[in-house]
Amino acid sequence: MAEHFANQGKEYADSRPTYPPQLFQFIASKTPSHHLAWDVATGTGQAAISLATLYENVIATDASEKQLEFATKLPNIRYQHTPSTMSMTELEQMVSPQGTIDLVTIAQALHWLDLSTFYKQVNWVLKKPHGVIASWCYTSPSINDAVDALHDKLYSFDARPHWDPRRELLEDNYRSIDFPFEPVEGVDHTGPFEFEAETVMDVDDFLNYIRSRSGYQISKNKGVELLKDDVVEKFKLAWGEDGKKIAKFHVYLRIGRVTDA
Repeated sequence: MAEHFANQGKEYADSRPTYPPQLFQFIASKTPSHHLAWDVATGTGQAAISLATLYENVIATDASEKQLEFATKLPNIRYQHTPSTMSMTELEQMVSPQGTIDLVTIAQALHWLDLSTFYKQVNWVLKKPHGVIASWCYTSPSINDAVDALHDKLYSFDARPHWDPRRELLEDNYRSIDFPFEPVEGVDHTGPFEFEAETVMDVDDFLNYIRSRSGYQISKNKGVELLKDDVVEKFKLAWGEDGKKIAKFHVYLRIGRVTDA
């Protein structure tokens, strides 16, 4: 996973959306204790920053040192560079001992992981029986009809041949991804639960969002430039004269808890 995002840390930090407060309030309401959260594949720390307002301490890990360079630093967040695959010994040394974490989160990255290994680690570090794992993904930003039409073509046709196959799990909003956990208190399923996020973008922000994608980086490494000058001009024309626009994202959450079993 890390190799797909190694070269665009600044674009990722500048253009990726912040998540809605309602998402974190819902998640936090499902953990009895709010001492320690682990944000996996934190990237540039978008989720970790919000978690730090609700949990006493946050451990935010990523396999990309370049991403972590652009993460916002806060006193109660410990950023930790980790290998792509951690042994249980490394997990204890770099993250936390067994049964000590209230919440594990992973935003827009669950599909990149070896789920069997990751879920063993989740079950090991979470408190029993009510430790919670929460993972979410989000849709492409919606701007206006003209921009959305251009973006749909770029995303669904031009970029699709360069996708890593694991991205297909995003296309049904994590409905089909393996998620072997019990429903949290107050609900009878593990999701997805839907939230809406908004962020303000100008056209350069939007283009940087496209550049921050794994598919863009993969295509570029193959010598294919998806955002050629003529494509950029089409986006600018579709954007119109208003510099800043509201971009809307739909966020889809899977959430569950571990048991003593």
